[in-house]
Amino acid sequence: SAVHYMENGQFGPTMWYHPNLRNILIYWIGNLFGYGNYSLRGVSLISGILSIPVVYILVYVLTKNKIASLLSAFLLSVEQVHITFSRQAIQETWTTFFFLVGVLLTVLYIQKDKPLLMIFSGIVFGLGISSKFHALFPLLTCLGAGLYISWKERSLSKGIFVFSCLTFVPAIIYLLTFLPWFDRGYGIADWVQMQKSLFVKMTTHKGFPMDQVIDTSAWQWFLRPMGYTNFVYFEDRPFLTIAFSNPFVWLMVIPSTAYMISFLRRHESITPDIRRGTLFLILLFIISYLPLSMSTQPIWLLSSLATIPFTFMIVSLAISKWIK
Repeated sequence: SAVHYMENGQFGPTMWYHPNLRNILIYWIGNLFGYGNYSLRGVSLISGILSIPVVYILVYVLTKNKIASLLSAFLLSVEQVHITFSRQAIQETWTTFFFLVGVLLTVLYIQKDKPLLMIFSGIVFGLGISSKFHALFPLLTCLGAGLYISWKERSLSKGIFVFSCLTFVPAIIYLLTFLPWFDRGYGIADWVQMQKSLFVKMTTHKGFPMDQVIDTSAWQWFLRPMGYTNFVYFEDRPFLTIAFSNPFVWLMVIPSTAYMISFLRRHESITPDIRRGTLFLILLFIISYLPLSMSTQPIWLLSSLATIPFTFMIVSLAISKWIK
């Protein structure tokens, strides 16, 4: 798929309806180091590993809670779903890493008022949506938070700046990833029509016949143990991928979220910054999860990587309060 796209501007055959950053990076790395396992899976592995310290930093910046920060990073580092897809050539952990960095940069911009951080946030979010559209939900949450704070500060210029960084900058990055396709002679009008076609395919895709026997209901993720499997027969060898949620953590998500909302209501002494930071984490989870949970299309467990970093943060915050 990477060679087809970069050399001929053609989509597929692998997941042709998803964005194309995966094809671009794998092609570049493959040309440098060959198309072996490390080239195909290297970005997934590195982004999966790097997401762990980013989770720690994000929780600490928002809540100043070291216990919750360490526990969040630990839960992600041992999460079997995260480990499984950090070892795949597909872009699930890429998307997670990019939107986590984007959220962190937005938070640091709000706290430190350094415009360059907001610009970099837009770039990283652009890389996220160029990997998979799940990054759009944390982006919209950050956009809403940035516009709200600009309104509170009565700063029109700041609001325009935040809006530009989190709309135009990611859109430009996303558009640039289609340069190999544009090189075939297409124009913007063709691109718009093609986006409509890709959206229709993406929202109607039901997988393969064998996929119908595995868990595909996102609304059940935090209500019962869930699993994912994929079977491929390649070069006369069978390859089986299995992933499953950790029920000891996943089943704590909804009670922990309810507890943290109640905790914020009952404890008026919490500093405004920590209160806002905790509410922001809860919003990140809700806004990232609701569209998936309400979807009538199959949502496989691999898509949970778009939400579980935020759920682990909330669970860790709740545990840190319970043990005090």
